Amino acid sequence: MKKNYHDDEYFEEDDDIDLVDLVFTLLRRWKLIVLTAVPVIILGVFFAMTRPNLYEAETTLIISNNATAGITLDSGDLSVNQKLVVTYSEIAKSRDVMSRVIKKYDLKENLEEIAEKISVTPVTNTELIRLTYVDKDPKLAEAVTNELATEFIKKVGQVMRIRNISVVEKATEPVEPLPKKRVLIILASIVLGTMVGAGFVFAIELLYSKVRKPSDMEKILGVKMLGMIPEVVLDEEGEDSHES
Repeated sequence: MKKNYHDDEYFEEDDDIDLVDLVFTLLRRWKLIVLTAVPVIILGVFFAMTRPNLYEAETTLIISNNATAGITLDSGDLSVNQKLVVTYSEIAKSRDVMSRVIKKYDLKENLEEIAEKISVTPVTNTELIRLTYVDKDPKLAEAVTNELATEFIKKVGQVMRIRNISVVEKATEPVEPLPKKRVLIILASIVLGTMVGAGFVFAIELLYSKVRKPSDMEKILGVKMLGMIPEVVLDEEGEDSHES
């Protein structure tokens, strides 16, 4: 049964984005995607391979309930301590605390860079908090962490009037560096490079002015297409066969 080529049902509106067309566009332009993605991937590999070793030293502090000097904590302060971690973190990263540490060890980083290396986290369901510091030198990481804990305790006593914060475990020199996550960085660069390449291809397709579909002609001329002239091919028996 032959199709009626001027039938309105034969022509489908193609104004919406066709997922199949997008896939074939990517396949057709795969070389351009590769050429765009390769520099991004190379930069990602270079960054992953040249990352320096970083060492993290950790000290553990406790806010005890012992009735010693100063103001003590009651039984309800366990949950309060967990909520004060943000406050403790800001105190540990305060200008006064960090300035003293920087001056003592003659650190080259500024206050903002030092603050990024400091972390204060709670130990769940306990009165313990962990203070960590990251540095390229494991010995310096140990020394700075212990000094930060000392200055932190002094500052908390001055600001919050709590005198029962003490060190449970001093920081020791870290032996193993932190994971560099090289595989994750390389995978992320591959994904990013592919996305950049695909975006570049789609941008080119949007600017591509060649007519590829009947709907393109309708948009250009501003009129409705009435029909399509089929391609006529003679088979071996001499009969006409229509291929649109």
